[in-house]
Amino acid sequence: MRPQRIVLSRRSGFDLQAMSRGLNGLPAQSVARPGPWGNPFSIDAVAAELSVNRAEAQAQAVARHRSWITGTLMTELAPPSREKIKADLGGKNLACWCPQGTPCHVETLLELAND
Repeated sequence: MRPQRIVLSRRSGFDLQAMSRGLNGLPAQSVARPGPWGNPFSIDAVAAELSVNRAEAQAQAVARHRSWITGTLMTELAPPSREKIKADLGGKNLACWCPQGTPCHVETLLELAND
């Protein structure tokens, strides 16, 4: 089974692991903020910096995350190594708060963890 993106929910009774196992039998890992796998480029910060709407800011935050985690954007925060990404996230469905149909850093993490 190929790991997939899951949208986190605050609905009563939401069980990430049960949803993940029902989806494709794989365990799940939240990669949302706060946490080590959350996108360090927040939508609100990018929107304020660039004076763009939230949809544009989200796309830009995801693009920055991809550039950062692949080593083409340098910041004071060092990205995790490919080995760490594969070891911690490989073979798992990854979950974040971004709605389906919108850009999300999960796509980059899924690609790097399971290539």
